[in-house]
Amino acid sequence: MDYLKIHWTEKEIANFHERVKEYLETLIEKPYIGKKAGRVKNVHIGLIMKQVSLIYRIKVLKKEIELLVFVDNRQDPRKIRKYTA
Repeated sequence: MDYLKIHWTEKEIANFHERVKEYLETLIEKPYIGKKAGRVKNVHIGLIMKQVSLIYRIKVLKKEIELLVFVDNRQDPRKIRKYTA
């Protein structure tokens, strides 16, 4: 959150927060909505907004969704591989 407070306006932060909240509510109902991310089993990536995606893992047996990381979609895709390879 500190990064957001430094680099984003209050309006952008509020919009991001609302988009994350909406996505998480959808994720509860439809956990496989995100695109399969790489070769790691049950890891998916979902678009929060144009610049930001969420990488998450579905823990089927525990019936849980683990949020791994929010990523900047403008960064080098190789940096994201450590979560999806």
